[in-house]
Amino acid sequence: MGRRQGLWRRWVVACVLGAMVFSEPASAVFSTADRSSAAWARTQADEDESYLEDPFAEKQITVADPLQPINRAFFHFNDKLYFWVLKPLATVYKTFIPTGVRLCVRNAFENVLAPVRIANNVFQLKFQRSGVELVRFALNSTLGAAGMFDPAEKEFGLKPYDEDFGQTLGHYGVGNGIFFMWPVFGPSTLRDTVGIAGDYLLDPLSYLPWKDYGMVEGTKAVNRTSLTIGQYEDFKASALDPYLSMRDAYVNYRHRQVQK
Repeated sequence: MGRRQGLWRRWVVACVLGAMVFSEPASAVFSTADRSSAAWARTQADEDESYLEDPFAEKQITVADPLQPINRAFFHFNDKLYFWVLKPLATVYKTFIPTGVRLCVRNAFENVLAPVRIANNVFQLKFQRSGVELVRFALNSTLGAAGMFDPAEKEFGLKPYDEDFGQTLGHYGVGNGIFFMWPVFGPSTLRDTVGIAGDYLLDPLSYLPWKDYGMVEGTKAVNRTSLTIGQYEDFKASALDPYLSMRDAYVNYRHRQVQK
């Protein structure tokens, strides 16, 4: 019995780890969950601008895609990973964990990433914004119960300034490069792939032991997905070519982030 339980736990961990990173970049596709049921929690529209939001509102940015056959294969892989692993786990999780608790968990994880936002605002010489992020981190870590709530915005009107290293590179004129659809990781570009590596070094959680880091990231992915179930399905149903739609939406979303 003990051996069976050990194998079962390993299988669950493997599924979570396999799904966790796919949710990270791709979750912006379907990240408009309703926040009204959680006091103090930021609305998802304010937290994460969906990169599928109004894609024809401005001139569209294109990206070189010489690896499209390979990218399409990885898109198919990620699609199955979502439906066969991540979504079932998130559905079970959603059944037992109230929405308010899941929103607090999401906020706490966002609070931990404050060093990434602070540093990248500094890198872009946006010192006022980095100062706001520093104050937000201090307020939410104390008054907000380790970041589970957001009194910095709710009570003091301090909105977040989300910056990452990919945006920093774009700020200084580094182009997208070619497009990648990474297995598990999801959509990216050459510039943003380098940016992920830079942000990893700034993420306090990355210094946890590998197993602990994996479990934390897995929990983050499942929690996030539980708040957005149905968004990806709607996206696929409305797209003539889901791969092209995701690629174009991603690069235009990232362009708007760099231009902020």
